[in-house]
Amino acid sequence: MDLALPGGRPGKLLAVALVLLVLALIWVVVAGPLMRLYADRAETLEQQRNIAHRMELLAATLPELQARAEAEAGSGPAPNALISGNTDAIAGATLQQRVQDMASRVGANLTSTETLPVTQVGAYRRIGLRITCNAQWPVLIRLLQAVDGATPRMLIDNLRVHGRRLSLQPADLPLEAEFTVVSFRAAAPSADGG
Repeated sequence: MDLALPGGRPGKLLAVALVLLVLALIWVVVAGPLMRLYADRAETLEQQRNIAHRMELLAATLPELQARAEAEAGSGPAPNALISGNTDAIAGATLQQRVQDMASRVGANLTSTETLPVTQVGAYRRIGLRITCNAQWPVLIRLLQAVDGATPRMLIDNLRVHGRRLSLQPADLPLEAEFTVVSFRAAAPSADGG
């Protein structure tokens, strides 16, 4: 079987078409991906430059922020910022009672309350409770808002909300929420810390 390539004008057109096909194939396989890679790298580099610039601006504000923090540290905490209690146990019981009162006011059911180990944070003692409760979504939101707006100041951490997976989930289905409530008390001047 003898295959002869066309000659003359059809042969030239076939040769040009083959060259264009090879060039297009090289573009698709090699040049296109290289250009996309270059563009992606350029965009990443630009993002890194922007982040570095923002970090430089933030770093420039650090001395002013440190000076303000030192000035405010001498004035002490706000009068209602710390939980009362002469010992960690009393402060923990006070915190637990306040959270239980808030839960009953909004209609949430606390299923468990666990006192967390007390930790020293600078001149303060961190008092924490691990709370588990069952409540409908609006009730849970009201409880979290009550804790967030409480006096003395309480912080919410490690919030996890669990619900049942149903194809037709009723709106009033209770959710189980777990979260940590943290408050601070002034550390005792004695060496026992407690």
